[in-house]
Amino acid sequence: MSDFNITDAKIAAKRPELEKLANSTDGKRVKELLGGDKIEQAAKRGDIAAIAAALQTALKTEEGARLANQLRELMK
Repeated sequence: MSDFNITDAKIAAKRPELEKLANSTDGKRVKELLGGDKIEQAAKRGDIAAIAAALQTALKTEEGARLANQLRELMK
């Protein structure tokens, strides 16, 4: 995605909207699908394959797809 340029400043400016998405019904469902502690431990280990697999699974759901689209629109 060459047009997907996200800076720290952009994330900071969008923080309220990002938090709203994270706490939405879809956001909560995706958190559940990602397995919380499992994904955190994978990140600490640097296990990119486990993170990618969890994201692929979550994004294949209706909630994950909706959340991804909302994030994409928000961060344009």
